[in-house]
Amino acid sequence: MAIPSRKAGAGKRAAELFTASGGQNDPRSNVIRRLYRGEFSLTVTFWIFFVSVPLVGHLVFSRLILPALDPRAWYGSTAFFVWPLLTLLYAFLTCVGLWRSRARFSGNPLWPNLAGLAALLGAVGAVAYAVMIAASWFLISQS
Repeated sequence: MAIPSRKAGAGKRAAELFTASGGQNDPRSNVIRRLYRGEFSLTVTFWIFFVSVPLVGHLVFSRLILPALDPRAWYGSTAFFVWPLLTLLYAFLTCVGLWRSRARFSGNPLWPNLAGLAALLGAVGAVAYAVMIAASWFLISQS
């Protein structure tokens, strides 16, 4: 059992007591927090969270959801505004996670630099994608 340090602040002592009493946070418990902090490897962050999840999300939205929507109905209009907002939120989370995961990469220094460039371009691309989806609702609903 860990004995609380007298030199540590109240927060540090509380964390030590919590850990000593058997309370442990499972490091796999919150994927979103781990992604945002850059705790996944650069490879996993890039290929899974930065490339694969957005690709699958776009394919599901554009091939399954979008054809079933009526843009003049309330649920169709809502989907055209919620999807870009979710896209921007996820892109922010992923781009920050990719940027932060560069610091832990120990291989060739070219890869973290390219990942940083991809994070910046991905943020710009996500904004362009969100604008395109919102604008497409406007064009579809007017026709």
